[in-house]
Amino acid sequence: MKKTLIGLLESLEIQGNEDIDITGIQLDSRKIKDGDLFVAVSGHESDGHEFIHSAIENGAVAIIGEKKLKEILSVPYIQVCDSRKALSILANHFYDLPHHKHKMIGITGTNGKTTTSYLLHHILQHNGKTVARLGTVEYVINGDKRESSLTTPDAILLQQMLHESEDEYVVMEVSSHGIDQYRVHGPMFDYALFTNLSHEHLDYHKDLENYYRTKKKLFRCLKNEGKGLVGTYGSWGERLYEELAEELIPSISFGQSSGGESIYLKAYQTVPNVNLVFDDNGKEQVIQMKIQGEHNVYNAIGSYICAREIGLSPNEVIEALETFEGVPGRFETVEIPNGARAFIDYAHTPDGLQYALQTAKECTEQSLYHILGFRAKRDCSKRETMVEISQNLSDYVFLTLDDLNETEKEKMLAELRELSKPYQKIVVLDDRTEAIAHVLSLLRKGDGMIITGKGPENYTEEYRYKTRNDKETILKILEESGFEGFKTSL
Repeated sequence: MKKTLIGLLESLEIQGNEDIDITGIQLDSRKIKDGDLFVAVSGHESDGHEFIHSAIENGAVAIIGEKKLKEILSVPYIQVCDSRKALSILANHFYDLPHHKHKMIGITGTNGKTTTSYLLHHILQHNGKTVARLGTVEYVINGDKRESSLTTPDAILLQQMLHESEDEYVVMEVSSHGIDQYRVHGPMFDYALFTNLSHEHLDYHKDLENYYRTKKKLFRCLKNEGKGLVGTYGSWGERLYEELAEELIPSISFGQSSGGESIYLKAYQTVPNVNLVFDDNGKEQVIQMKIQGEHNVYNAIGSYICAREIGLSPNEVIEALETFEGVPGRFETVEIPNGARAFIDYAHTPDGLQYALQTAKECTEQSLYHILGFRAKRDCSKRETMVEISQNLSDYVFLTLDDLNETEKEKMLAELRELSKPYQKIVVLDDRTEAIAHVLSLLRKGDGMIITGKGPENYTEEYRYKTRNDKETILKILEESGFEGFKTSL
């Protein structure tokens, strides 16, 4: 692709006088090629302004930044108020405003983003629609799967993928970091869906109020005819729905009462699987699903309402929901040959952990064993609460390592031991795979083991078992134990 610098600056409402061809945009100086525009961003770990000379050496023909430079560069330098915001606008215009050619669905919230995105992707695809999906587990564009680097891609990669996509619909998870850092910006979405909000990312947002206000900004990114869908089964959702109404942003609520909506949940059960009874414009509908957990009740009803708003019939949506098999690493089940069960879940927040453990307990006849790890250099303030939740809902708890993120192993283990001190039934094991092997050896018929924190993600640390993730570790240990014919839920 090729654009002129003058034309791109017009999108920023800046008058330029340099008629230079721009063949690409980058925020990483190492990726610069001849003809690229380099946008210097002041990041949390590094400052792009320090790499301006490197970008020029690699072929950058113009630079945009937010700092006043003391020197004159050999290429044009344009100063802006906010480099991240400018980058989002520039990338959007460089790739010809690609959100216009798609029906865009953005999903935000602390928990449920991934499952809701998979549900909507499945519903639409089941009914013959072409759908891109962008999120934590993977990116899917034109039917091709790509590795996910971030839940919400950086502004350049996002616009590039939207440009490449020939899919009619795009379903994407929108993280609070993605909103705060302008990876999404402007009127992009036809539908914005809010699941819930709880304690998470307070190392970044400082407090829940700031976290909430960031999430709310997604509803400023609706297209002119766009609509919000808000889960009102929590106090933050109730507040959001009320505030959107005051601000005249069209929205639909979904929760535990009708709220005057034309589609609302009447009753549900979660064991052995999720079954829903709801009213759709005066007609009672029933859905019998293959997935478990109270949290999936709301993921399902939110997805149902969004699909109905898009224009699908009740039967089209119900048929799709009843064939949905689940999400990798979201309460994924492995049936152990001796009659026990192992559950793998991504839960890494207090609320998410509560939902996962409650569901595991409902699915377990005898003792429930929980393997729990925390990532270093992440929000530490939630750890004590999560250990308490695990202690209350599990029969046995094993604290172990997750990603160390360059933190010393002994330092993290010391914290785990400190967290375990108030309790009698918590054991600290330093090797994640050995913890899984140990608990598997303890399981008897009717017992359950739940491993939380990583879900389908691959390990970043070296462990005794040379496996890539929690599920692979379980299967490897079962294979070495001589068990054959074990089943998984996906």
